[in-house]
Amino acid sequence: MQSIEIQKGVKVGFEELISGVAQMGTEDLEKFTDRLSQLLARRKASRPSERELELLKKIYEPLKSKLQGKYDELIAKMNEETITEQEHQELLTLTEVAEAHNVEWLKAMVELAQLRAVSVEELKRQLGLDQLS
Repeated sequence: MQSIEIQKGVKVGFEELISGVAQMGTEDLEKFTDRLSQLLARRKASRPSERELELLKKIYEPLKSKLQGKYDELIAKMNEETITEQEHQELLTLTEVAEAHNVEWLKAMVELAQLRAVSVEELKRQLGLDQLS
């Protein structure tokens, strides 16, 4: 059975480690398992599968800048109450496009979180997207 070096020169067998962990209080055990999950996710992330790479591409793919600019412009006009009927229709169409993009983004986030066995919140933290709500 494999032993684990805790400190330089201090080795503990796997079963001894499990036995020690079993003695932890529930709150500490939860913290410990969370840290282990993070460690495992980082290791898996360091060598992403082809599917993970596809999902990451979807996650980081922004709404086309031209579309985003027009969308922002029309939202501003709507807020200022200066939007025409034609512009309003265009805004509705762009809103559908933006919502479809957001749905695909969220699907990719959920699938990648499942692949990494972490929550979506944890995945957002791992990817540096935790400021998004």
